[in-house]
Amino acid sequence: MKRILAATLLAAVSGAAIAAMSGPMMTVSYFPLVDGTRYDYVFTRGPHASATAVTHAGQTWAGITGLTSMHMTLVCATAAPCNAEANDYFRMDPDGLRYFGGEGATADGAHYMMTFTSPDWLLKNPISPGTMMGPGMGYQNAETWQTGVDGTNSMMGPQRFTSSYQAQALETVVTPAGTFTNALHVREQRGSGYVRDVWYVAGVGMVRWSDADEEALLVKMMPAAGPVPAVARAVEYYYAGLDHYFMTADSTEIAALDAGRFPGWQRTGMSFNVVDAADTASGATSVCRYYGNPAYGLDTHFYSASAEECAAVHQNWPNAWNLESTNVFRIYMPDVVTGACPPGTLPVYRTWNHRADINHRFTMDPGVQVMMMGRGSVAEGYGNPPVGMCSPQ
Repeated sequence: MKRILAATLLAAVSGAAIAAMSGPMMTVSYFPLVDGTRYDYVFTRGPHASATAVTHAGQTWAGITGLTSMHMTLVCATAAPCNAEANDYFRMDPDGLRYFGGEGATADGAHYMMTFTSPDWLLKNPISPGTMMGPGMGYQNAETWQTGVDGTNSMMGPQRFTSSYQAQALETVVTPAGTFTNALHVREQRGSGYVRDVWYVAGVGMVRWSDADEEALLVKMMPAAGPVPAVARAVEYYYAGLDHYFMTADSTEIAALDAGRFPGWQRTGMSFNVVDAADTASGATSVCRYYGNPAYGLDTHFYSASAEECAAVHQNWPNAWNLESTNVFRIYMPDVVTGACPPGTLPVYRTWNHRADINHRFTMDPGVQVMMMGRGSVAEGYGNPPVGMCSPQ
């Protein structure tokens, strides 16, 4: 597909939006879940300077298949702490858009994971937006809907609240991507405290959002320029008894670990994107996986995207390390001199615990790498700071 700036979509969508002003309007196109689409945003206020979001279809979250994830990476404003990453899961149903939860990091560096057994109903379909009144007079006949949300947050425990939404009006929104007429303005209220305003445009998605802390505007929207890699999520677990970390993108292993079939292993709330092992068209590199034989004082897994490193493990320690797969998943390699990742990918850092019971940790969070080094681990990879792999954004 050719690159398309969001502003070029205005002519195509404005007619449909205008027609909807006289009655109920369909909203299934107001949050497009198109695989590989990239959105760039700029913030006019708040702790963030900019953000990039990329959609990935065919995802699974908390046992629910057929979801689309939106992986957002954010850049903090100067000297302002902020969350740097979030990965959220959505599905467009016949009656509207639902949000199933996700994972990310808070401004203080803590990582969280939330799962909604009763998902949030973000966008109703169809909907009848209200009419703007005079300054300070609000909206007339704005349709509202509510949803009871149930779930769990790894940091705050069980979650149960009611979300309320109101389709306030069709409005004109000006962003760096262009001027969008008839943008659907939705006011969100979660529980009793959080309020956010979001503006959606047919065929585009969110072009603006604003709450008490920040405001974001769409800079550009770009569909995938070529084939979209089949993306999966590598999930990290921790075993306190061994002080070991483990990651896997295998859905069977993830389900078994989450079900407690391997007692002691718990999710850390951290994960990163990888390419499915069967996707040979992506240009990504196969990742080998070895298991350390407990008879040699080991009980751990080792991963590498370097064919030379994979071969060296087998050559130097053929009995201590058992090869489980030459292609457990695929990933991109950094420049072996500079450590720079290819465009559209993000660095994954690798640390070794520097102990006889060898264990490696892989993370996209540079703060976690620094923390692990402070505990005695050694950073491994290419460049400075060393980068071990590159994750598709």
